[in-house]
Amino acid sequence: MQQQQVVLNFEYLKPAQYLVDAIVHDQQYIKRKERSKSQRRIWENVPYDAYEKEKMADFMKIVAKNKIQLPADWQDCDTLKMVYCGKFKDKNYLKVLQSHLVWRSVPNNFQPTDINIAFLQKGIVYTFGRDKQQRPIIIMNLELVNLKQFSEEVYINALSYYFGIIKKNCFIPGKIENWVFIMDTKKLGLSKFPFKAIQIATKTMQVNFCGCLDKLYLLNPSSSLSFSWKMVSAVADADTMEKIQMLKPNEYAKIQERIPANQLEEQYGGKVANLTKFWPPINIEIPGGYTEEILKAVESMKTAEIVIQKEVPASEEDELKLQEQMAKMQIKKEDDDDD
Repeated sequence: MQQQQVVLNFEYLKPAQYLVDAIVHDQQYIKRKERSKSQRRIWENVPYDAYEKEKMADFMKIVAKNKIQLPADWQDCDTLKMVYCGKFKDKNYLKVLQSHLVWRSVPNNFQPTDINIAFLQKGIVYTFGRDKQQRPIIIMNLELVNLKQFSEEVYINALSYYFGIIKKNCFIPGKIENWVFIMDTKKLGLSKFPFKAIQIATKTMQVNFCGCLDKLYLLNPSSSLSFSWKMVSAVADADTMEKIQMLKPNEYAKIQERIPANQLEEQYGGKVANLTKFWPPINIEIPGGYTEEILKAVESMKTAEIVIQKEVPASEEDELKLQEQMAKMQIKKEDDDDD
């Protein structure tokens, strides 16, 4: 008997249109600073400056020179993000693009596999509420991070899948293209701090979700972490530090400068009960937090074949083409290194 297919429709996560219509960004938010010092938060439905266009053209020349076939859904904003990830330097573009295309070629980064869902059910990472500009809030509980329970590969797969859901369903091009990240350290000392897992998450986000981070809150730090953070802050790049804020529990009121209390859990000084069910993602603005459709679909996942709405997995032919491209890119890189 043929298995029933389950469509996971996460469109219930989208913000109400009247809230989206009320969002207005000033030019300094969209993009600030010039040339190689540029910082950008909005990538779609906005003009690019002459320097960005010049660097995008340079990037595409490298793509053409190496005979790289970009994915069918590739857009100008993807090119610009690769340029920013490559720090506007030609010598970096090939490595950044190679990393991104390899990530795109891994099916488990985009599918609700059993292990991905098991990971997300744990509450290691989940979404809850939005800030005052309707940016989604992602929470990561570092106390639950355990590379012995889930491998590095699973962390990459599950985080990629989850971040992809949030980006596709919570972002609105030109309006909402960033998220706020809350990392709850749970007072973990340096000896127990999951540095390696954080490095995995950071590396996954930097290239494959480039430009998505608006603000990072590091909450509930131990005294040893606070001390180390002060030392790092003293020498770190000012632009990077502007996005990161470390807060102790008695400072949580500062979060509400950006996030309303009715969009925060009680554990972070908000007015909403702490979440206990972490999968599927919740939208606290709709009754019950979920649609009946998604709850039925998730329940059916136990026995049915799963498909992603509007997502088509790469064919075997496409994967072979990508592997050939990766090999050519590696050969070219080695040749360049020899020059």
